[in-house]
Amino acid sequence: MKRLFISFIALLAVCTMSAQRVFTVVYAISDDGFVNLRQSPSAKARIIGRIMQFNHGLGDGVLLGESRGNWSKVRVGNVTGWANANYLGTMTWVKGVSPTKIIAKSPRTNIYRETYVDGESKAFYSWVPKGTILADDFGEEGQFYVLKSAHDNLYVNKKDVFVQRR
Repeated sequence: MKRLFISFIALLAVCTMSAQRVFTVVYAISDDGFVNLRQSPSAKARIIGRIMQFNHGLGDGVLLGESRGNWSKVRVGNVTGWANANYLGTMTWVKGVSPTKIIAKSPRTNIYRETYVDGESKAFYSWVPKGTILADDFGEEGQFYVLKSAHDNLYVNKKDVFVQRR
């Protein structure tokens, strides 16, 4: 119930952000532990990938904001497709309570996670487009803004975003 309430509040905050896109992570909430990513918004469409349940407190897909009925357009890595929204949970760092937001200024702003390989952070998602509101709930760590999750954190390079204050 608590997760449903938090999801409702996050959705309400997202809806009040006008038509601007908000960075939203998606994850499977199905009994199978995954949701199929399909080529088009139909249960009969070809399966082109999967969206998994939480991985270290994070989802593995990005909601692209387009929907058709119960279907949502989602990107997992570099694969874009459609997933049944009835089996998707969402996570956002826009709570609607802070006057300060970080917004993507690069045409393809990379989101990084806390996983480092050979001293370098690897991209968590392929990218988010320019103008996407990333968060109003964030911290700072060196050259990055930090989006904190249940276990791992997401990072965005400060040079790829701008801070908007109301």
